[in-house]
Amino acid sequence: MSAVVDTNVLVFDTFEDSDSHKEAVEALDALETWVIPGIVFHEYVWFMKDQGVGVEETRVKVNEYLTDVKTRYRPVDADDVAFSLRNARRLREYNDLLILSSAKRLGCPLLTFDKGLSTSARNLGVDLAK
Repeated sequence: MSAVVDTNVLVFDTFEDSDSHKEAVEALDALETWVIPGIVFHEYVWFMKDQGVGVEETRVKVNEYLTDVKTRYRPVDADDVAFSLRNARRLREYNDLLILSSAKRLGCPLLTFDKGLSTSARNLGVDLAK
């Protein structure tokens, strides 16, 4: 099974002391393919920066995800931008809606631990990965 992977899944997978680490590892292991939109890598790097993680450690982790045999990198396209702006009630939803739009456009379920994004996915007809 393939799924579009949200940023929080990568964050929880990375940090072993996170509350959802085990669930993230198991969810990623269960997938055949990780469809990762470009915006997820940007958010991941920004998160690492905000946490004070150094550039070399961040580079290593991003490279691990980019080069994993399961990873399918997918750029965000113009339709995703239009979808996000059309459906956003607040601009802080923009990035999440880009990820959601990618899942919708690619016909893949979404893997996320974000309850708000999960609700938006269900409301917009996107399946959630289990």
